[in-house]
Amino acid sequence: MTRRAAVRTVREVVLTAGAVLGVLCLVVMLASVAFGVRPLVFRSGSMAPAIHTGDLALSRTVPASELHRGDIVSVLDASGTRVTHRLVNVAAQGDQRQLTLQGDANEKPDGEVYTVTEAERVLFHVPLLGYAIGWLTGPIGVFMLGLYAALLLSVAFRGKRPGEGGPPAPTRKKPARRRAPPARRRALPAALSLAVVAVGVLGPSPSWAAPWTDPANVTGTTFTAGTISTPATFTCGAVGVLSVTFNWTAVAGATSYTVHYGTGGVSTVDVLAPTTTKTITTATSSGTAWVVTNRDFGSTTWSSIASVTRTYTVAVASLCS
Repeated sequence: MTRRAAVRTVREVVLTAGAVLGVLCLVVMLASVAFGVRPLVFRSGSMAPAIHTGDLALSRTVPASELHRGDIVSVLDASGTRVTHRLVNVAAQGDQRQLTLQGDANEKPDGEVYTVTEAERVLFHVPLLGYAIGWLTGPIGVFMLGLYAALLLSVAFRGKRPGEGGPPAPTRKKPARRRAPPARRRALPAALSLAVVAVGVLGPSPSWAAPWTDPANVTGTTFTAGTISTPATFTCGAVGVLSVTFNWTAVAGATSYTVHYGTGGVSTVDVLAPTTTKTITTATSSGTAWVVTNRDFGSTTWSSIASVTRTYTVAVASLCS
């Protein structure tokens, strides 16, 4: 294979991959708008062996009356944390339903009974895809997406190389219209598809846990009660472009913080201490935001109650109150 042929092959693969990614992301976004489908990224293994850590699931909001035992259901607990477990018992209470959930890997049901009028039911899941989304939303993934977009745009708008297009066409009364090379004709749609991918990946992406509720054996005779402090302040930073920045005060002994944002605060992102700021990059978004403090005690993590909430909107520039 000649060098020119190899370059052409690589270029075709890059353009095809961009188009495929864009179409897949566009399908997911349209399904989300039309059918209320939303992604769930599992951050624990309490639903193993059915669903493992790092798997990506798609769920759909349904009335509580349509839920049945055996469904995998995602709800918010009393503290606002999302729990995704299997439905083991359901009881009617007027228009509401009282749900008892249990992780497949947990020995006992969740301690809380969830009273809801609607809930998100998991449709299906894809193994390990959640890890890919997590990587794409990280600094390296964002950088690679930027390079990829630059490559696609360079193919779409590059100038004509010497000798490209073959010998001059013979003189005619009406010059024939010259078509762009196939790669260039596909580059711009691929670049636009990549923009769709970027909006879908960099926008609010729910990352929800399926927490463990296994009992633990306790030894010793002395117990000390305590609480995890909530950050004293939680504010929005200066006006951002395609982003919104949240800031909060540090809490002594904190291991990490969890920022809730999006519609009803359903999206979450963890920030390791001592960092007390987080910038959410998105083209358009709105909702409420708050932060909770996390502190590790051995293999157990305890969380505080939610901080004060902030209402924000991002429409190119961000507004917050």
